[in-house]
Amino acid sequence: MELESRTGEEPNMKILVAYATTDGQTLKIVKFMAERIREAGHEAELFDTDLARRDVAPDQFDKVIVAGSVHQLKHQKCLEVFVFAKRQKLDAVPTLFVSVSLAAAFPDARKQALAYCERFATETGWTPDKVVCVAGAVRHEDYGYFREQILEHLVLEGAHYDDLIEDHEFTDWKAVGKAVQEFIGA
Repeated sequence: MELESRTGEEPNMKILVAYATTDGQTLKIVKFMAERIREAGHEAELFDTDLARRDVAPDQFDKVIVAGSVHQLKHQKCLEVFVFAKRQKLDAVPTLFVSVSLAAAFPDARKQALAYCERFATETGWTPDKVVCVAGAVRHEDYGYFREQILEHLVLEGAHYDDLIEDHEFTDWKAVGKAVQEFIGA
């Protein structure tokens, strides 16, 4: 028997948004996603896999979003550990993996963005139901010389991005909102 609310609408879902962030763009993205989830009448619980002071059971939620960003060709170790440890419980619910990278901002690097997701799946043993690659941001004021050199000569090499001085947010917020709506069935 399916539960219905008194208004005849489907009952609210509880959605876990487990994430890891390095420079803050992934946190900004998951907060945006949580707001869209709440606007649709559902509950969203943010869970920082790096600062977790408690355990969380993904199978106690109706759906789970896992989000992390790519740095030095990999997602955060704490996110990998979380997913590896919880993969059986993640398999019990519908899941969305959100991979944030600069590669996702450039059509020529789209294969690279997807390769980061494949590597994550291989290393964790987890296959999410859906994967979305989201473009991140460049925050020069947060980078030292070494990171600037990696950004210019490796990450953005061949990309059509000439502004190596100003910060720039590549995230397509409309696409992020659409991905959330599709995932929650709104």
